[in-house]
Amino acid sequence: MGRHRAFIAISVLATIATFFAWFFNQRWHGWEEIMKMVGKGDNMPIAGLMPLIIFFTYLSLSEGLRHDRLIRQGREAEILDEMYK
Repeated sequence: MGRHRAFIAISVLATIATFFAWFFNQRWHGWEEIMKMVGKGDNMPIAGLMPLIIFFTYLSLSEGLRHDRLIRQGREAEILDEMYK
């Protein structure tokens, strides 16, 4: 959980920023159309997968960068041990 604090913080801040952007800019009526599309029953699995895609993209980039750091330090043998954690 400690490694993912930045991701959680960015996600919460992006959600709050989106809410404030919507609240203070209600002249654009596209949000209603987006909510109609996302709210349909056949689109709900797609809307539910979006946070998962974001999280696993972040996780894979994080792991890849950590493995690259181990390779730069000359500790290639530890990569497999890191993957099993």
